[in-house]
Amino acid sequence: MQNLIIGTIGHIDHGKTSLIETINGFWGDSRKEEQERGITLDLSFSNCLSNNKNISFIDVPGHEKLVKHMIAGAFGMDYCMLVVAANEGLKPQSIEHIKIAKLLGVSSFIVVFTKCDLEDIDTTNATNEILELISPLKIFHTSIYDKKSIESLKNYLFSLPNKIHRNLDVFRYYIDRVFTLKGIGCVVSGTLLDGRLALEDKIWCCNLNRALNIKNIQNHGEYLKVANIGERVAINLSGVSHNELKRGDLLTKKGYFRGFDTLEVSIELFSDVAHNSDVIFYIGALKCNARILFLDDSKKYATIKTQQKIFAIFGERFIIRDDNVTLGGGSILGAIADPMKKSQKLHCVKLLYKRDFKNAFLLLLEVHKKGFGLLSATQRFAISKEEALNIANTLENCYVDSLNLVVYPKSSIDVVLGYIKEILHKNKKALLSSTLLTQKYSWVSENLATLALECAISDKLVVKKESFFVSPSFNDSVHSYVYNEIYSMLLTQEYEPLAPYNIYDVLDIDRKTGDDALKILTKEKKVLRLSHKLFITSSALSKLLEEMRSIIKNEGYLDINNFKRHFPLSRKYLITYLDYLDSFSDIINTNGTRTLKDS
Repeated sequence: MQNLIIGTIGHIDHGKTSLIETINGFWGDSRKEEQERGITLDLSFSNCLSNNKNISFIDVPGHEKLVKHMIAGAFGMDYCMLVVAANEGLKPQSIEHIKIAKLLGVSSFIVVFTKCDLEDIDTTNATNEILELISPLKIFHTSIYDKKSIESLKNYLFSLPNKIHRNLDVFRYYIDRVFTLKGIGCVVSGTLLDGRLALEDKIWCCNLNRALNIKNIQNHGEYLKVANIGERVAINLSGVSHNELKRGDLLTKKGYFRGFDTLEVSIELFSDVAHNSDVIFYIGALKCNARILFLDDSKKYATIKTQQKIFAIFGERFIIRDDNVTLGGGSILGAIADPMKKSQKLHCVKLLYKRDFKNAFLLLLEVHKKGFGLLSATQRFAISKEEALNIANTLENCYVDSLNLVVYPKSSIDVVLGYIKEILHKNKKALLSSTLLTQKYSWVSENLATLALECAISDKLVVKKESFFVSPSFNDSVHSYVYNEIYSMLLTQEYEPLAPYNIYDVLDIDRKTGDDALKILTKEKKVLRLSHKLFITSSALSKLLEEMRSIIKNEGYLDINNFKRHFPLSRKYLITYLDYLDSFSDIINTNGTRTLKDS
């Protein structure tokens, strides 16, 4: 089914809600306060079906004090229906709504004059004012009492073509309403801005930093297995209370979006705004306080510093206001905060404004000496990982790890070679591998590590032995060496053995190689495992058990205090050894005090 989202905007009491009711029979002002005051106080949502097309209507409040709700509703609109009362003409709030809609990327407007049944109606002046602001697709003159005019408008709306949306790997969805239903639980509603959402998907709430489960998905009462981009969607969630979620929270997939309180933007201002001014920042259905810092004198580019983390995406639109009026708005250019100087930031945003992603990649490689992930391209550039890989593969003087989706400057190979030299300088018997290098240096991918190790062979720094890269002077059997070294270290450390990963770090071996050797030692009963991180030699443990029993015989008991007097070890060791002692049938543990059973 084809889906369109059409928003109604305009001045208070110009007939937006009545117009929607006449089109589809839905009266949006359902709240008691709305009915008492006769005005729309929040967003209302309804739809209309015809053949294989669904139109979702978002009716926004027209009162000047409720602009925040209008902004929340305007995100995700395909078309805007500007509603103007024919007897009043264009009003200030209508003009502000038009400006906001345009700043949010809405370019397709339909103008609907309402109340045209009243006497002495002349819309010429209002039409001229509107034409100075926008170029509407069509202008309609209607009355809710004139079925023919409403039918003509309705037919036109159903003839509108679908909007083309960008195709991303991941769905994005701002919550614009949260509520609970008896027997159903937490329900949220919003517009699917990107991607698609399937019933079996795991949802990640960026603001809560946790996963949520989907019970069901609805589009205007119809249950869906899959919701597509551009649809109005209600999601019944489990694993969360409706009190934990709020308007403006972002739902997406885990791992794609990071939150930042610094954003680089292009901006268009309606009035003069001073550098470092406090503003109210609106993005999606979210509203928060922020400061604006201009990057140049033209005030075309700026840094927005927000009071909470924003999970934005490249190209996403925003609005800034003060307490009373809309100051302007623009587009997100830098959705990820990079460690750049001001001059670099300005250069970068100018590249991004022109969508010159190739040169933006090159600049990022200058900044990120240790490479940057292409999975972040979704957030950085609003492109898929495939598109990001294509761009990266056109660059010179870089290494692209297609498997791990990381692009590195060529200098990164020299940095890893430096690590290899440093390890070998400290430990001639280090067992180098790509796995070891990635464990020691988290920014290094296995493919980059392998490439660096191959360069190390060419430079005669290392030779290949079994599955490892070792110093040319290394003559031992690799596995015998690891086995003997680990056992020797544990014997030396006696009652205070290092955790396995610390031993592996000292020996410069990867975790799997070390674990394999420990398994053999344990199987041979030369070493016993007392806890996840504590392995002790059988000889040391036997000796310690004798000493512990001796304390009981001499002092009548053993607890952590007198144990520590005899063996000044840390609590993690003392408690583990006491727990092991409890496994013997002749030991009685009474509230932490160990004694021997009477023979």
